[in-house]
Amino acid sequence: MDAIDLEKLGLNRNEAKVYYGIIQKGQATAAELVKLLGVHRNIVYDNLEKLIEKGLVSFIIDGTKKKFIAENPESIIEFLKSKKSNIDNEIIKAQEFLPEINKILSVSKSKQDAAIFRGINGVKKVLYQIVEAKNVWCIGITNESVDVLGEIFWKNYNAKKKETKTTEYLLWNSNYINTVIPKNSRSHHKILPKELDQVTEIEIWDDKIAIFIYTNDPIVIVIENKEVFNTYQKQFDLLWNLSKPVVLK
Repeated sequence: MDAIDLEKLGLNRNEAKVYYGIIQKGQATAAELVKLLGVHRNIVYDNLEKLIEKGLVSFIIDGTKKKFIAENPESIIEFLKSKKSNIDNEIIKAQEFLPEINKILSVSKSKQDAAIFRGINGVKKVLYQIVEAKNVWCIGITNESVDVLGEIFWKNYNAKKKETKTTEYLLWNSNYINTVIPKNSRSHHKILPKELDQVTEIEIWDDKIAIFIYTNDPIVIVIENKEVFNTYQKQFDLLWNLSKPVVLK
C-alpha cells in the first residue's frame, strides 16, 4: 500500500501523501512532514486541516510541539460512509488496507494520553466510542449540541444507547429543553442549579474524559488517564448531589 492506493479511497493526491506520511511516522510535526514529503509547508498545513475535518487525523500537544497522528484506521470507513457516490467499492478497498495500516501503527505509534478532534465528523467519532460504554456520566447537557448535530442524529444515537444497554447519568444545564432524550430505565437525569451551568459538555467513561465545545466548528478534547477520570467523577458526584431530579414522560 502507498499514497497512490489511498487516492482510491477518495482522498486527493496531497491529502493521500500527507496521510500516508503520518502513517509511516506514527506521529509527526508539520515540519517533519514537510521534510519527509519534500513539499511546500502550505501544502502540508492545508491538507492536515482537511484530514482533521474528515476525522482521519487528530493532534496532540507534546511540550511546545503539535504532533499529528493517524486515527484508528476504522475512521477511514466512517469517512467513506459519509460519501454518497461509489460507497460500496470504496469501503471494500478501505477494508483491504486496514490490516496493513494497523501493523504499521502498532510498530511506530507511541502511546498518547490526549487527543483533539475537530469538526462534526470528529465529534461523532468520539460519541460513537462513548455509546459502546457500559456506564457514562455527563455534565452540562446543552441545546447547542442539538443545534450542531441535529435532532435526527441525537434520536438515533439515543436509540443506539438503548440497544447497547448503556447506563447513563446526565446533568442538564438549567436552560436545557429536551427534545431528543426518550424515557429509558437505564437513563437518569438531574438539572443543575443555574449558578452551576457549564460552558462545555463533559462526558466521563472507561477512564476517559471528553470535553465537547459545540460551536459552528466543534472541538472535542479526549483525555485518557485514570487519575483525571477519578477527579472528574468526584466532581460529577458533588454536582449530582446538588441537583434536582428530572422525570421524563
